[in-house]
Amino acid sequence: MFMPIRKLHHVAYRCHNAHETVDFYTRVLGLKFAHAVRNDQVPSTREFYPHLHIFFEMADGSYIAFFELPTEDTMAFDPNTPRWVQHLALEIDDESALANWMTRLRANGVDIIGPTDHGFVRSIYFFDPNGHRLELTCRTAAPDYLTNASRQAYELLARWQADRADWRGE
Repeated sequence: MFMPIRKLHHVAYRCHNAHETVDFYTRVLGLKFAHAVRNDQVPSTREFYPHLHIFFEMADGSYIAFFELPTEDTMAFDPNTPRWVQHLALEIDDESALANWMTRLRANGVDIIGPTDHGFVRSIYFFDPNGHRLELTCRTAAPDYLTNASRQAYELLARWQADRADWRGE
């Protein structure tokens, strides 16, 4: 029997410094610092990795989480992936909220890219203190836009596969 996935519980990233991360996500982004777990072993693998796992709650009950790993080398990002690719997009209410967020972020010394109009959402981009790229986005699409986009998704994928093969010389 098929059991549907209900919603995102949390997404987890690594952080440089848990205290600095808590400050940014609570003071600047206004999220609730909801939970912290300290372990010397990874619960799932039993490997020795002292860590602090911190959670920030969003309005829908989902979380953004981070691990600080003090015994590991300095964290780095994949050198083969452009920095704009890996990001966390967080939805806000509307374009008025987007303007308010731009003001708030700038007041806190955060550099912003955008706003960028993607045709179905409008977004701003910025980096947290750990170097993770974040996006605040609001929906701007007409009511039937996503329904039509869904109908065309497999066709677009097929065309992409053909172009991809050409670009790669396959």
